[in-house]
Amino acid sequence: MFTSTNQHGVHSPFVYDYVTKCLYSKKKYPNTKTLNILLKSIAYFEIKNVFIHKNDENIKNSITSHFPHIHFDKKTFDIIYFDTPINATLNLINIQNNTMIIINDIHHSSKNTAAWERIKNTEQVIITIDMFYCGAVFFRKKQAREHFKIRI
Repeated sequence: MFTSTNQHGVHSPFVYDYVTKCLYSKKKYPNTKTLNILLKSIAYFEIKNVFIHKNDENIKNSITSHFPHIHFDKKTFDIIYFDTPINATLNLINIQNNTMIIINDIHHSSKNTAAWERIKNTEQVIITIDMFYCGAVFFRKKQAREHFKIRI
C-alpha cells in the first residue's frame, strides 16, 4: 500500500519549497506528468545544463521550446533525466551537490520499483521524492537523509 503526503507532511524547508513553489505551482506544460515535472523543475531551479539519457529528441525539443538557453552538451549537469530507474546509473555521471535527477516510471514494474529502491539506498543520495509515476533524487550533502512520497 502506498502512503503519501502533501506539503504539510514535509519538514525539510528545501523540499517544502520545492513541493509548494514548483510541483504545486499553477504553471502547466502540455506534456506527460513526468515531463511536466521536469520542465517545472528546470524553471524553478533556473537550470542551465541538462542530460537526457538516451538523447531523446522529443524531450530535448520540448525543453528547448520552453527554455531555449538550455545546454545538453556540457560535462557537468544541473538536472539529469532517465526514462526508467533501471537505466539510472548514478556512478557513470558527473554528479555535483546540487544536481537533481528525475526518473520516469519508478513503479511501472517490479524491476523498476526494485531499481528505485536501490537508487534510494545509494550512499550519496540524500533526498528522494516519490511522486508515484516518477521520482526525484537530490545529493544535498548538508541536508539530513530523507525519503518522501508526495501526492501531485
